[in-house]
Amino acid sequence: MGARHRRYRSGGVTFAIKGLIEGFYDRTWTWDERRRVADFVANRNFDTYVYAPKSDRYQNTDWRTPYPADQRRALHAFGEHCHALGMAFWIGLRPLRISYVDAADASLLVDKLRDYLALGADRLMLLADDIPSRLDEHGASRFDSLADAHVWLVETALAGGGLVPEQLAFCPTEYHGRGSAYLETLGASLPPGVDICWTGLEVCSPTIGSPDADAVAALLRRPPLIWDNYPVNDATMLGELHLGPIRGRDADLADRVRGILVNPALEPEATLIPLAAWAEYFRDPSAYDADAAWRRALRQVAGDEADADALATLAAGFDRSVIEQGWEQPSAPALEAARARLRHARNPRLAEDLAPFLG
Repeated sequence: MGARHRRYRSGGVTFAIKGLIEGFYDRTWTWDERRRVADFVANRNFDTYVYAPKSDRYQNTDWRTPYPADQRRALHAFGEHCHALGMAFWIGLRPLRISYVDAADASLLVDKLRDYLALGADRLMLLADDIPSRLDEHGASRFDSLADAHVWLVETALAGGGLVPEQLAFCPTEYHGRGSAYLETLGASLPPGVDICWTGLEVCSPTIGSPDADAVAALLRRPPLIWDNYPVNDATMLGELHLGPIRGRDADLADRVRGILVNPALEPEATLIPLAAWAEYFRDPSAYDADAAWRRALRQVAGDEADADALATLAAGFDRSVIEQGWEQPSAPALEAARARLRHARNPRLAEDLAPFLG
């Protein structure tokens, strides 16, 4: 097995995919920030980086437009950086307002996916998240349901791009919950090698349990690929600070899912804290201690014990995520002291990320 497709095994547990998906709204990371995050997670045995930011218009609203030369160079260089780190590099495409009846749109879709392969992508992710859940009148004239249209979309991508199913992952429009006729059709119709994303029972799930993963796997006729929306803080969560460790993911989940793609928070340095805790969960879910992992993560990112303590206070004061961390709210004086400390944090990138929360 090549370096870019390595697996990490501990305690008999293997996650086939342990990845980060840059899949949020509202913020565009710089290439330097991406490299910093990639370096950090690769050093902690993440094996996949998915480039799929909603702010990249050439992947989303303007997907029909080819990437300009400078963007192509940057994407290719970042993919090579990921490969040098031993990580697989995936690129996403979210073809908003694609016509399900226009042959020209189908051709443009295939052209874009082929271009991703030319840029060095190991795998492609076709995204149908956050789009209308019903076909327009033109699509309805050809397909009986949105699921049928999406089966055609995936089949078009596979055939036109000359792909084997294992080169493609699909994020469906209905990507959470216990199941639906839409997901049942996808499961019955898509080739088994195509991974299908699922975020749990909710868009941002407080817990993801093995029984629910098993139920969705039966419906999809394959283990789901979890797109985990913790610690992301985009869209309606803007202004929240998700620094706590991952909790509520069953210890035997690795036996029931294809893997996990973690959607990070918008702040590229601060989000390293929960990502470090994620890495410990990936390493051995049965031995994972969320509180101990979090304390280690705070020290690793802060680089200073007093700053780590201040971060813990700030995290408790600003956390509004769906993950129940069990923290007591700090007093106003304690929170202000933490803010004062972190304005001059030893890690200047961290201080910059936290500035909007420090007053």
